[in-house]
Amino acid sequence: MYLITGGLIFILGVVCYLVGRVLLLGIRYKNHRPIDWLKEIIRFLFVIYICKVVSVTLFPLPVGFNSGIENITRSINLMPFKSIIENISHIGVAYDGDVQFMIGLILRNVGGNLLLLLPLGFLVPLLWLTFRHFKKMVLLGLTVSICIELLQLIETWAGGWSRITDIDDIILNVLGVMLGYLFYQIVFKMMRRNLAGNRHFQKWRSKNEKTGDYYGR
Repeated sequence: MYLITGGLIFILGVVCYLVGRVLLLGIRYKNHRPIDWLKEIIRFLFVIYICKVVSVTLFPLPVGFNSGIENITRSINLMPFKSIIENISHIGVAYDGDVQFMIGLILRNVGGNLLLLLPLGFLVPLLWLTFRHFKKMVLLGLTVSICIELLQLIETWAGGWSRITDIDDIILNVLGVMLGYLFYQIVFKMMRRNLAGNRHFQKWRSKNEKTGDYYGR
């Protein structure tokens, strides 16, 4: 039995991106094509974030376990808020009545799922004009969350690794995306208001709006 760790996948993902991106930027520089360094930084942060999400949600990945089809029915919850309500009902009962530990466990679970895709709602609109609309951003978040849960279900079946495919995770993930998008809107409305009278900002904005690269639209 082997165990592929999330840390390894994270490092490989980031290194592969850096190598490929540096080569591409080198070609752009050689051809005297302009490079938007701010967008390159945002893109790099996005890659780091995606690699981290993958490493946390899908790894460690065991190799060599027998498939566990019997684990699937025990690892699916399709009833909204069932897991959260059950966890709350266990306060003062589970873990030898350790209330503080149980509350912390619930907060980590709920907070972790909220925060998991929150950066997605903030970073994606910065990089792609298409997702600067609330409905499209929510749909993207829903799609990503469902894909994560389905992949975890496949892992449970194929490798016998016990992961829970939970509708509550999807709900909380989507709420996180919505919060991230709201934060994106607030931040850039404040930037536009504060820099409205700045001549250099207006010149930069006019130039980049023509190409769809203006981040605060």
